[in-house]
Amino acid sequence: MRRRESLDAALHDVEVGTLAGVSRIVVSRAWWDALSDADRDAYHRRCLDHGVELSADDRISRHFVEVVGRDDPPLSTERRA
Repeated sequence: MRRRESLDAALHDVEVGTLAGVSRIVVSRAWWDALSDADRDAYHRRCLDHGVELSADDRISRHFVEVVGRDDPPLSTERRA
C-alpha cells in the first residue's frame, strides 16, 4: 500500500507508468461525497481506462489517498465509490 497526496496525483502516476500493479485507489468518503456528479464520473472513467477500482473509506483523511496493489486486501471500512 502506498500513499499519494491526491486522487489526481495517484491517477497521474498510474497513467504515466510510475505506479505499476495498482488495483485500487481509496479516497476519503467525505471528500468523495463532496464532489459533483460530473467530477465523480470523470474520476471513474479515468480509473476504468486503467483497470483501477475506486473505493472510499470513512476513516481515511482528506489529505491523502491510498494506492493499493493487487495482492493487498481491502480495508474493513472500505466501500466502492
